[in-house]
Amino acid sequence: MSTLLQLAFPVLTSPGALLAFASVLAASLLVILLVSHAHGGELTLWSSPVRGRATALRERSRRAAFLRLRDPDARGRRRPRAPGLRSLAA
Repeated sequence: MSTLLQLAFPVLTSPGALLAFASVLAASLLVILLVSHAHGGELTLWSSPVRGRATALRERSRRAAFLRLRDPDARGRRRPRAPGLRSLAA
């Protein structure tokens, strides 16, 4: 095992260098986990297309929900009818 480690990583042959490498690796893992937790448990690298599509659809539906309220006199749209006498008698 130690000869394989010496062949793969010749700098990490001393115990101090191995400890430094392990601590840098642990700190990097901690940073990745903190960033992942801050973004709702998902890394943005993997979920950005899905999240972007969902956000675009949500914004589009919000704009469409109030389209009639913004411009009731738009071209091609009929005006709502006022209640007539027949509807009052019923």
